[in-house]
Amino acid sequence: MAVVTSSARAEPRAASVSASERGRLPRGLVAGLLRTRPGVAGAHFKLHWSLLGEPPGVLIMAIPKRLLARAVDRNAVRRVAREAWRASALAQAPVAAVLRMTAVPPARGNRHRKALVRAELDAAFGAMRKRLAQPRQRRAPDAGTSPGAAAPGAAPDAAR
Repeated sequence: MAVVTSSARAEPRAASVSASERGRLPRGLVAGLLRTRPGVAGAHFKLHWSLLGEPPGVLIMAIPKRLLARAVDRNAVRRVAREAWRASALAQAPVAAVLRMTAVPPARGNRHRKALVRAELDAAFGAMRKRLAQPRQRRAPDAGTSPGAAAPGAAPDAAR
């Protein structure tokens, strides 16, 4: 019996992530993003995002089969989402976004569904772009004050 040694039994490649993206995205990014509260929530989509180290941006889509049973419809929604992502100029921003479809738009056909999806995604990506453009404001922690404590600079209590 001959032993076959072949390089054909190499490590399987991930089907959903391209070779250029494999090294760039941190492990567990999608799972971590989905555990967070959505940054923008619309009637049919939720959008979670996180900042990356450098551009370009990455859009990850979750269009479930239970909402759109036909692959043609899911692919149409994906194409419209990619088009809206590129048009919003977020593709050049250092951001990773997960777009989740949560409900089916009530449409009277494919053309109407695409128009509804595009309008909602344009609004969602626009809101995301505005929030990313705002400088991040952090609340300064109160120095040792508790809810029942007097405000700093207040007069001390005279009756003890």
